[in-house]
Amino acid sequence: MKRFTLLLFAWLPLLEAKAQEASLPLDSAMAYARRHYPLLKQQQVTDEVTALQLRNIRTGYLPQVELGGKATYQSEVVSIPIKLPNVNIPTLPKDQYNVELNVRQTIWDGGATAGQRDVQLAQQQAEKQKVEVELYRLQQQVMQTYFNALLWDENIHARKQQLAEVKQRLEKVQAGVQNGAVLASQANILEAERLRTEQQLDEAYTGKRTALQILSLLTGKDIPETTRLQLPPAPATNDATLQRPELQLYRLQSDVLQQQSKLTGTRSLPKISAFVNGGYGRPGLNVLDNRFDFYYIGGLRFSWTLWNWRYNRNEQAILRQQEKSVEAQSETFALQTRSQLLQQSAEIANLSDALKKDKEIVALRRSVREVSAAQVDNGAATVHDYLTDLHAETQAVIAEKTHAVQWVYASMYYQFIKGF
Repeated sequence: MKRFTLLLFAWLPLLEAKAQEASLPLDSAMAYARRHYPLLKQQQVTDEVTALQLRNIRTGYLPQVELGGKATYQSEVVSIPIKLPNVNIPTLPKDQYNVELNVRQTIWDGGATAGQRDVQLAQQQAEKQKVEVELYRLQQQVMQTYFNALLWDENIHARKQQLAEVKQRLEKVQAGVQNGAVLASQANILEAERLRTEQQLDEAYTGKRTALQILSLLTGKDIPETTRLQLPPAPATNDATLQRPELQLYRLQSDVLQQQSKLTGTRSLPKISAFVNGGYGRPGLNVLDNRFDFYYIGGLRFSWTLWNWRYNRNEQAILRQQEKSVEAQSETFALQTRSQLLQQSAEIANLSDALKKDKEIVALRRSVREVSAAQVDNGAATVHDYLTDLHAETQAVIAEKTHAVQWVYASMYYQFIKGF
């Protein structure tokens, strides 16, 4: 007995894990789908690209080194048109050669480098938010597929109850046929109904199987048909504050345009840099010396664009117009979203009212079906009348379960429209 208890405790965690695998809540399905979605990798790619771009931008603060050279031949050179006794005035060669190493260090660039960095960081956030928008749409697809599977599940349960009822009634009628108390045609009608119900049950199984296959594809998990789906609790729908990722994307796109406008403004600011040029060639700095020689020159360079035909101002005006366009898109999206919320609120109210009457309808239909079944047993009603009442009860049960699932979905879809 003690050994059996130890084995039981050893297997208990495995049994619990298997039980957990047999259940798939909606939030778990959404989490699996997010991690499995290939587009999620784009956020990591965006971070890596931005890191490389920032590394390149930071090189603007580092010394820039260039190596260059040239060899030229010119038809005429500078000469001194005088002759002095006992003085040999050298003549410049027409072929000239030099190799130079130029080093330039930015001292002040008007904030251009910092502006480029800010633009890249803003673009990084905007690109990552685009992925979040797509992932949000993926959540909607997962939610729709999950609730579709729940609806098929409820249909399966209702059809199973209907099939059990038909089989039970068929056994009683067949017994009556054998005793000669009931016509064989009555049993044939029930047999046909059994086959039709099994056909409807197979269709429901196929529908659920297809929904689970889609969930498996979206989540990257193997979801067998025996997996238990859980109807989540309906969230409250009082809060109408919009928190959609699209609105955040519009804000980030506007921020990118603002940073680009600031960067454009740095083009008209003065820029200061230090430089050192060293070289070897003929002639050197002394143009009257025909020998190859080393030379260098260093100093400060100052530049300030005083007039560029209002190019910077026009660029900033274009960016402001683009920012207004993004703002208009954001306002339009918010308006359409609030309109959807009003429509969804009406849908929730309609489903809530339908649910209040569904239970009463099911109870009445069940009572009618039970009376009809008793009348069939007593020979006071035909099987056709009984099946009519049975269909009405089954449809009422399916309608009740469907409205219950649709009400939860409508409440959750309200949250989806609003933004989690």
